[in-house]
Amino acid sequence: MRQFRTLAMRVRSPDATVALTHAAQRIGLPVEQLPGDPAEVNGLHSADGVAWRAAGGYLTTLIAGGADVCLSGASPTWFAALPKDVTGRDIRLVSVGEAPDVVGPRPAVAKLADEKHPAFSAAWVRNADDLRNRLRTARLPADSTLIIMDHWLDLASEYRVFTIGRQPVAWSPYLVEGEEWSPSLRMHRASWHDEAAAFVALMLADLPAADIPPTAVIDVGRTDAGQFAVLEVNNVWSSGLYSCDPDGVLRAVLAANDPDCDPRWRWQPAPALGA
Repeated sequence: MRQFRTLAMRVRSPDATVALTHAAQRIGLPVEQLPGDPAEVNGLHSADGVAWRAAGGYLTTLIAGGADVCLSGASPTWFAALPKDVTGRDIRLVSVGEAPDVVGPRPAVAKLADEKHPAFSAAWVRNADDLRNRLRTARLPADSTLIIMDHWLDLASEYRVFTIGRQPVAWSPYLVEGEEWSPSLRMHRASWHDEAAAFVALMLADLPAADIPPTAVIDVGRTDAGQFAVLEVNNVWSSGLYSCDPDGVLRAVLAANDPDCDPRWRWQPAPALGA
């Protein structure tokens, strides 16, 4: 793995900040806590051996200001192309303009593909007109991308799995039988977190080598019947830890900070969500 001189980090959770800082200390990697205002960041460059761990919006602001930030991960396009037997749903990746026609007269689930917006969270829409009304209220830019899914999954539990290549390196439950995450959730009698990680490993093992992202956070759900499905995919350098092993998470973050990665996996900030 590439040698780094600094981990530049801004994490909202104090517990996650401490966990990742200790993980970095265990491998002798200095940590620099990033300021709240990205405009105050100076002298940090990927080319100089800086690894980044921060929210996508924060890093987008840095890049817009000319900062050298090189990150990789699994894109929404990769998620949408996963086999239906892995996701449990029909999934389409479409522009805002195309989305109502894709939904048509049928109910569907709609969410933004690669960004967050307070006025447009993942939602069940009744039909195309319902979706148009939600889009109009949110005032999303025309070049925003949506994921359209044909139904919700009825799940008993949900899990987060960090991966490097084909290998899970850290995993945790975050919802089990209606109980939201706490440090003790791993001890829940109905938590199948090890099995969720095994499901991810088998899923990645079945994909062609060219279709394996260098790193990913793969969120997985389990039904009452014991079936697993991939719920969504996120980036390792911006995702919450829950109870994931911080040493494994840090390994994934460092693996994602690769200026020489295949351009297919290079992270590109989404267009700014507008007023």
